[in-house]
Amino acid sequence: MAETLGIVTGCIQLLDTGLKALEYVKDFLHGPEEQRKLVAEMASLKPMLMDLEKRIHANPSSQTLEQMKEPLFTFKTALEHFVDILRPAEGRLSKVSKQLTWTLWNKKEAQEHLAEFERIKSLITVWLINDVWDAETNTERDQILEWITSLNFFQRQAEILAVWQPGTGEWFLADTEFRDWESNGQRILWCRGMPGAGKTVLVSMVVDHLRLQSQKANAAVACLYLNHKEVEIQTPANLLGSLWKQLVVGKPMPPAVHKLYKDHHEKKIRPSLDEVLKIFHSAIGEYSKVYLIVDALDEYPEAPRLKLLEALSTMTMAAPTVNLMLTSRPHITLDFFFPRRRVLDINATENDIRQYIDARIRKSPRLSKHVLRRPELTEEIKSRILGNVEGMFLLAQLHLDSLSTKNTVKAVRDALDSLPKDLDRTYDEAMERIEHQNEDDRQMAHLVLTWVAYAVRPLHVNELREALAIEPEAKSVDPDNLLDIDIILSVCAGLIIVDEAMNT
Repeated sequence: MAETLGIVTGCIQLLDTGLKALEYVKDFLHGPEEQRKLVAEMASLKPMLMDLEKRIHANPSSQTLEQMKEPLFTFKTALEHFVDILRPAEGRLSKVSKQLTWTLWNKKEAQEHLAEFERIKSLITVWLINDVWDAETNTERDQILEWITSLNFFQRQAEILAVWQPGTGEWFLADTEFRDWESNGQRILWCRGMPGAGKTVLVSMVVDHLRLQSQKANAAVACLYLNHKEVEIQTPANLLGSLWKQLVVGKPMPPAVHKLYKDHHEKKIRPSLDEVLKIFHSAIGEYSKVYLIVDALDEYPEAPRLKLLEALSTMTMAAPTVNLMLTSRPHITLDFFFPRRRVLDINATENDIRQYIDARIRKSPRLSKHVLRRPELTEEIKSRILGNVEGMFLLAQLHLDSLSTKNTVKAVRDALDSLPKDLDRTYDEAMERIEHQNEDDRQMAHLVLTWVAYAVRPLHVNELREALAIEPEAKSVDPDNLLDIDIILSVCAGLIIVDEAMNT
């Protein structure tokens, strides 16, 4: 592979030299037709050779490479002779001399080079459209991608974006903090919001927006959607590998990745976190701008979360072209890894929720018929839901799920009078996340919830910390046993929040 690749790269460099040399003679109008054709052939050959170079990179073990070597070498030799005639020497007199050489070049020699150019173009065309080659390349490429990680966030992105209601979230794209983050280099943006505020759907809208913008420039977008139910497969190495997969779409597989695969695959060894970081960093270097977006940090356990944040922090410091956006509930602490982050709070706006309700009513066979009979019902639904959800899309969704099952207008109105009953599912999911933690965190969360639930008034932060620190038979509070409030909040899956103004 290396020898054939070297010949192709050498041909590309020679073509560059030849095309630059032609700047000295391009204004000389009396060259014969054959010479003008040679100029056109050189210009069209370069992108074909670059495509071939990428193909060889992507498939270094192809048996086709040996067949290419001899005709490519013959072409390179002829190209060297051709470029030598064009190569400008030093000095004005030499420049004029080269113009005369080009003009007086005999017609037969020009025709011979033209035939050589056309021959190699035909061969390259055949090589590039070879079905066997493509099949081999795609098969090995798929194997390598799957070996790096089986995670596929392209599919997850499409699924979440399908839930997004067009027109909602426009406030976010117009926000000054987001616009500064999007346009400036090496920025960290932390988007925090309460449970159910619509952070994940908002992220899918942002990813879609950035990908559309990136088509106009040499930029790329990669995203992660963290999920507490997939912790076993969402290891830091797998997550970073998935970001890398998103950056290499449509690009040739780098030789370093082929070597990594060859060295490890037969031994049944997966790539380490450091190895994935290395190829990830290399992929970032292919772009002038890279946007990395990580959603729902709060759903990721603390130990692997710290590893992931450390890797992302290292990456952003090493690559000034990277902009990182993180979303989570407010209790997550990022000070250690990203002290200079910018913060943008996420709350579903009233306008967004109104648009969402309108769309859900239109799509519901029963609600759409009910509001057709009673047009005033639409505003009743909006008013009641907006008064209950407090900026949480998730609660609006749960309320509408309930209303969509009602068979009569009266049943809808009765359900509007008892909306809080449908919030159980929201809390069930939070409790499920608590139960999936390690034993210490799970016990701590239950103890915190017990203290808060049975308190006759809102507890001050230090009161709760002291209550949790008390041990049986103890006569005083051990200062070394006091828990940090951030740890207390993190184990409770967002069910406990702090009123910062009241410190309760």
